[in-house]
Amino acid sequence: MKKLVIGVASKAFIRQRTIDIAAGRIKPKDTDPKVWVNSMESVGRLLNADNLSMIETIRKQHPATISDLAKLMKREQSNVSRTLKRMVEFHIVEFEEAHGKKTPVVTWDELSIVPMSDAA
Repeated sequence: MKKLVIGVASKAFIRQRTIDIAAGRIKPKDTDPKVWVNSMESVGRLLNADNLSMIETIRKQHPATISDLAKLMKREQSNVSRTLKRMVEFHIVEFEEAHGKKTPVVTWDELSIVPMSDAA
C-alpha cells in the first residue's frame, strides 16, 4: 500500500507549479502531493462522512462491481457511480477492469493533507 498526499494551495500556486514542472524548472519529489485542491472545503467535500463510509466499505467488503457497492451502501447505482468517478479523479479510489467489469479499489492506507503557502 501507499500514502495518498493531498496538497491544498491557491489556484495560482497550483497553476504556476504545473507550469514550472512542465518547463523543467522544478522536479517534484516522490513525497510531494500528487493530488491538488484549492481549499480545505474541497477536501471536506471529497472526504465527507458518506465518502469515508464508501472508502471503508470498499476496503473491508471488496465489492466486485459498482452495482455490488451500491447494494452494500443502500444507494442508487447512478449516485455511487458519480461519487466514484469524482473519487477516481482525485486518486482516492481506482478501478481494476477485467471481463468488462470495474472493481473499485482503495490503493492507499495512509492519507496526508498538506497545506502549501504561496511562498513555498
